[in-house]
Amino acid sequence: MAKRVLVDPALAEEVSQDVFLALWRRPGAFDPARGSLEGFLAGVARNKAIDLVRHEQVRRRSRVELIAETESTLRVVQDDAERTIESRDVVASLKQLSREQRDAIVLAYFGGRTYREVAEELGIPEGTAKTRLRDGLAKLRKLMADAEGPT
Repeated sequence: MAKRVLVDPALAEEVSQDVFLALWRRPGAFDPARGSLEGFLAGVARNKAIDLVRHEQVRRRSRVELIAETESTLRVVQDDAERTIESRDVVASLKQLSREQRDAIVLAYFGGRTYREVAEELGIPEGTAKTRLRDGLAKLRKLMADAEGPT
């Protein structure tokens, strides 16, 4: 019975040994009125083999899930670390811009405002707002590239 349920002969032998140990430990579990000894042992072997197969599936699935979860967690940690480094680089680069350029960029990109809203909020003409954004972004791009170093 164990060989039919289990592919691995070593596991089938282990189940067979467990069946005989179970009978040895609890001989009263066998009731001749309910069936033959052979049928009883086959039933116990089948149950133990199924339990072993299920246990192995759970163990294998758990290992695969654990590995996948660990890889996912490592990706998240790595992404967080990269974002933190990028954030520091952005902040450091923003500090190197003129106050006018920095204010315009912060309002537009971190504040979600249009160039018209930036101009209105800063009390400057729209063309000036566009120029500050364009020039500030160009300088920011260069500063960020310099911060990354040679690729």
